[in-house]
Amino acid sequence: MKELFKNNNYKLLFAGNLVSEIGNSLMGIAMSFYILDLTGSSLSMGLFLFVVIGTRILVSPIAGVLVDRFNRVRVIYLTDYARAILYVILALYIATSPSIDNIILSLYITGILASINAALFTPAISSAIPEIVGEDLLQAANGASSIIQSLQSIIGVIAGAAFYAFFGMTWVIIINALSFGISGFSEMFIKAKYRKEKTEIETTLQKEKTIIHDFVESLKYIKRKTGLFSIIGFSLLLNFAFTPLFAIGIPYLFNNDLARVNAEMEYAYTEVAFSIAMLIAGLIVGSMKMKSINKVIRIGLSLLSLSFAYLALTIHLASARIVNFETFYIMFLGGMVLLAVFSMLTNVPLNTGIVKIVDDNFRGRVFATMGAISNGAIPFSMLIGGLIIEYYNISLLALFCVIVVLFPTIGVLTNKKVGILIDSIDKHIDKKQTVEEKSAV
Repeated sequence: MKELFKNNNYKLLFAGNLVSEIGNSLMGIAMSFYILDLTGSSLSMGLFLFVVIGTRILVSPIAGVLVDRFNRVRVIYLTDYARAILYVILALYIATSPSIDNIILSLYITGILASINAALFTPAISSAIPEIVGEDLLQAANGASSIIQSLQSIIGVIAGAAFYAFFGMTWVIIINALSFGISGFSEMFIKAKYRKEKTEIETTLQKEKTIIHDFVESLKYIKRKTGLFSIIGFSLLLNFAFTPLFAIGIPYLFNNDLARVNAEMEYAYTEVAFSIAMLIAGLIVGSMKMKSINKVIRIGLSLLSLSFAYLALTIHLASARIVNFETFYIMFLGGMVLLAVFSMLTNVPLNTGIVKIVDDNFRGRVFATMGAISNGAIPFSMLIGGLIIEYYNISLLALFCVIVVLFPTIGVLTNKKVGILIDSIDKHIDKKQTVEEKSAV
């Protein structure tokens, strides 16, 4: 990890991404409570998330293709500047608009535009990291990304809850806009490998290619990698299960079901506990030398599913008033910590391994396509989550999500193609270590 932060280009990327993600986290928690306060409806919140996330998923495959055609670092800072401008406009509009309907409409428009922007940003940064740090430090970089995820919640969630409670949504949006402006400025100074000049043959081929052609090629590439489509399918089910409970269910539990006076802050503290655990676990996992990624992923996923089921149980106990709030809160905090640790134990080695076995020329489009497919069910899970809470209760949503989690967990543990894919990651690492040992001799 120390070697990673000696890389000045990575430090610029890390700092810029950290600032913007803190702003995003700050706005994310405030937005959840803002929509609930405006509408009082979990279904309205689910519909908003359906539109925003659905837009990002639809655009992602095309965005990934475009990212592979341009300087990825330039894409990163330009998209950050674009979001800064977008949020300034939104803040000014909300501050001057007297109508709730107009405010909700502006949130939809901004959410759609920000999602298109994020669809370009995500594959650009995923593809740029290997170019900046090299393959040797890739696992450390993926582990360090947990620092960003953790600090964004530790700072962003607390700040978002506090700013929303004391100053209102307008100031939350302004701070988010500033974070993207600062991030874009930092990222402008990053220098990474980029092949700007092309041979005559490459130029001719590039002209003949279309975005659809490149997208189809990324699908073919994924299909050729045995087990990759299966991993994406199982990721889709995991996202389908996790997202509605965290994005809609838990904020609704604190704000509406339990009707807590300090709902924003009490919810924020659970996110902070999750983030601190993720930070520590990410640093440890990112620095680990793993003899078998296959074994680590299987153990991590099994424990992740068990901790998710435990968390769902605590939600039911609180909603049904079986335990008092203090008991629930302690149990819930423990569940969030376990979930964070086992999430890092699963995601860091898996993401690192997949990055290593995907060819550099395909990374942008492949990761965008993978993201679009694996997140494809999230908009519908948001609607379903909102409907279940609106017409039934949060306990039923928690049970539904746990049942869904069982399918990908069992699938990853028993699917032969997934086993072949993960084994290929181990073989790739062993081969590289052998080459390095021979070079040293």
